Amino acid sequence: MSGPLSGKLIVGSIIVATLFACARPVPVTRPEDALEQVSWNAPSSAVDDREFRDMALAVRQSLEYFKKLPPETIFFFGPDRVTALDQIVTLQNFLLIIENDTLPVEQKIGQIKRDFTLYRAVGSDGSGRVLFTGYYEPMLSCRTASSDAYKYPLYRRPDDIIEIDLSLFNDTLPKNKIYGRLDGKRGSKRVIPYYSREEINDSQALASKDLEILWCNDPVAIYFLQVQGSGKADLGDGNVVSVLYDGQNGRPYKSIGKYLIDTGAVARENMTMQAIRDYLRAHPEELSTILNQNPSYVFFRMDMGPSLGNIGVPLTAGRSIATDSRLFPKGALALMVTTLPAIENGAVKPGAPLVRFVMNQDTGGAIKGAGRADLFWGQGPEAEQNAGAMQQEGELFFLVRKK
Repeated sequence: MSGPLSGKLIVGSIIVATLFACARPVPVTRPEDALEQVSWNAPSSAVDDREFRDMALAVRQSLEYFKKLPPETIFFFGPDRVTALDQIVTLQNFLLIIENDTLPVEQKIGQIKRDFTLYRAVGSDGSGRVLFTGYYEPMLSCRTASSDAYKYPLYRRPDDIIEIDLSLFNDTLPKNKIYGRLDGKRGSKRVIPYYSREEINDSQALASKDLEILWCNDPVAIYFLQVQGSGKADLGDGNVVSVLYDGQNGRPYKSIGKYLIDTGAVARENMTMQAIRDYLRAHPEELSTILNQNPSYVFFRMDMGPSLGNIGVPLTAGRSIATDSRLFPKGALALMVTTLPAIENGAVKPGAPLVRFVMNQDTGGAIKGAGRADLFWGQGPEAEQNAGAMQQEGELFFLVRKK
């Protein structure tokens, strides 16, 4: 959420499977190379496992996003350019089909195939392989003042973070942004990396700077909030507020799940978000060492509204996905073809088919490249379980209305 749930580190999200995928990713760096036009024979299946339930809600959220943009705004569908106006037409026509109660689901799918052009993500290996993971909206117990029980802070974005766009300095530099802070006295100042997780948590680098927005009772819950990118905070007085992504320290995301696998703490086949949580609970003496393996640190802001994706709209459980916003068109209509997560004897295995139309409404710090996508599961224990177990391969497609 940015909301990754959305810009966020998520945003979004954003679970550990990214880092133990088998194949070495093909380095796709341009949106023109991330998608390729294919026929409707390309997907192994093209149905909707939820028979379009809640899809219209998600579509209308993206419509609101596109209507706020200049109509000529360009979105890349691989080598093809599609305007914001084209996207509006695409989504309006899609709604006409899925909300036509006189058509059975099979006929709706047939009309979609006739009326829409299909683009496939090139994936991690150039042949369309995409790793799907999941994220959810966690609930934390927090207070507005610190106490012995509530002593772990959520920080807002510090004012001394410097954002540098390298491409502004030289055309040959990559179009990347780096984040840092000024170090040194007048006349000898230099930009250095911003404080790491270890410096913030263990060395208290941000303490006494009036950056605390809430105080929470569980550092593990804070860590998973940072991985998800946004969530809710129960203030204990009947009020629940949203805590939304407000930037990060610019350090690279590193998976503590991979660290636990590499050290033999958790078997690869048993790795889920819950497995990480259980290990941290059982080994509190290792907590700092393990969490500090990930130097990335996320900042938050409070809001009374819902969690938002990177296009500034509320996310829809089971229908919103997060992808790399540098490569895939924001707000666009997509089709994911994979399997549901299933746990058998503690091991994660592919379950029933998951073939579903979704909306690309979020991004995340751990969701990088043309071979990654993150499905938003919503709130509650079931959402957390599914998000934590999801690490299935499949294919990702994007749709545009034929002209």
